[in-house]
Amino acid sequence: NVNLPVNSDLKWDFYRVGYEWDLVSARHGFVGIVADVKYNKLTAQLTSPIGDELTTQNVPVPTIGGIARVYVVPNISITGEFTGFKIPDSVSTDYKGHYADLDIYGTLNFTNNIGAQVGYRSLDLGYQVRKNTTVTDAGSFELKGLYFGAVVRY
Repeated sequence: NVNLPVNSDLKWDFYRVGYEWDLVSARHGFVGIVADVKYNKLTAQLTSPIGDELTTQNVPVPTIGGIARVYVVPNISITGEFTGFKIPDSVSTDYKGHYADLDIYGTLNFTNNIGAQVGYRSLDLGYQVRKNTTVTDAGSFELKGLYFGAVVRY
């Protein structure tokens, strides 16, 4: 045990490109499916008096899922979206991975162009790599909690 201070820094750039197809669309809401690619660029740095470590990982993840929105009144909506990806055990015994993203939020539209959001988001991802029945690399990451946001449309 050295008991030295360690400073850590994590930078996460996240980009999402996808397509949403609304299977059922009505005046008071819709239900649809979503297919997208979530591009994650993670940079992590550890700094201590005895050395520094830096790593950058680029991880594109294809996901598929569903979305549903209900308009409680014309300017207030509640939306739920779930997208995910999993490598089943039947595909590979050497590689395992999962990515699950749940987003539930309410939107209050002040005008057609400006609104406010409050929601709950849960992101769970993990992977495992095996070589010769030995785990050589593994990781997991989970984020969840409330968020507040602004909506600007053009």
